[in-house]
Amino acid sequence: MRFSDPLLLLGPLERAAKAVGRLAQATTGSPVLAAWLHRSRVEAVADIADIQGRRVDPNRLRTLLAQVPTRALRDWGATMLALDLMRQMLSEPSPPAFAPTGMDGALARMEEAHATAGPAVLVACGTGFFAHLEAGGDRSGACLAVSRFLAAQGMTPLPLPCLNGVEAIRRAEPDGMWLVAFLDGIARQAEQGEDGLTALLHRWRGWRRCVGDRRSDARIRRAVDAVAAEGVIGPARLAARLRCATSAATDLLEELQRLEIAVEITRRRTHRVFVAADLAAMLGEVAPRSAAAVAAGAVPEIAPVAPAEPDRWVEPAEGVDDALANLERILKRQDPLLARYGRIARASGEE
Repeated sequence: MRFSDPLLLLGPLERAAKAVGRLAQATTGSPVLAAWLHRSRVEAVADIADIQGRRVDPNRLRTLLAQVPTRALRDWGATMLALDLMRQMLSEPSPPAFAPTGMDGALARMEEAHATAGPAVLVACGTGFFAHLEAGGDRSGACLAVSRFLAAQGMTPLPLPCLNGVEAIRRAEPDGMWLVAFLDGIARQAEQGEDGLTALLHRWRGWRRCVGDRRSDARIRRAVDAVAAEGVIGPARLAARLRCATSAATDLLEELQRLEIAVEITRRRTHRVFVAADLAAMLGEVAPRSAAAVAAGAVPEIAPVAPAEPDRWVEPAEGVDDALANLERILKRQDPLLARYGRIARASGEE
């Protein structure tokens, strides 16, 4: 790639490098890193599917990953695409014995660009990204490669899903400079990622204060961690994570709803679904607020001061990184349904 004026890159490059550096620093040692990564992956795969013309509802995706029963939706394979993207995001790099994927091809382009660009990692990433697309490579492979390349070059401690180049594709103009759009997009994604991580950390601390002074191994504290991590959860899923009876998990979720940490969105006696309070507004109609909250009105309630405690999960965010353990079962269950939709679509097209 040639540039008419390389000085035009200095401003965007500086902003992007600073934003990525701040995000990398924020993730180091964060007690809610696993929860944030899980949420970030869901949003990232929805964005990547969107630039391929497949609209995916992130909240439906969260529901599927939480193993909550959902009604089949005619989305023409969009959800299946998002699930496959997440599987690729969590998979190990392909060994040489297997056929290279689009992500492998994009990584190779980025490494080639890095060999000539020297220490300018972000410039090499954008150059390889563009070269992969210009050669006819798929967009999803290029987007998935960005976070892995930055982590491999030491810019981030691990692949961060929010850094994926989607904003660059959305911002690119026919006569504009590609690298400027790429760097601006990476800077914006890093800034939004840092804001989301900080907000989740403050929210988690506030929820812990609402729980109050209890035993460090109390189940309700572990339930708070599970709700913060998964966003959408049911009694059966929580019971599996806490290794307790479903009835006990239901009681815990009802207690979290009373404390306004979780909100039930189903209003039924079976297959109940609860979501984290910060996601309730995005999930549409919710159950009425608790009587205590209504009585309090607009006057904010002062949370009791809890004794100082280390900023860490009571236990590791169990079940977050392996939330796709049942992915094959989900995909196989949807295959016949999507195949039937495909036959219907072909039949209507022939007419």
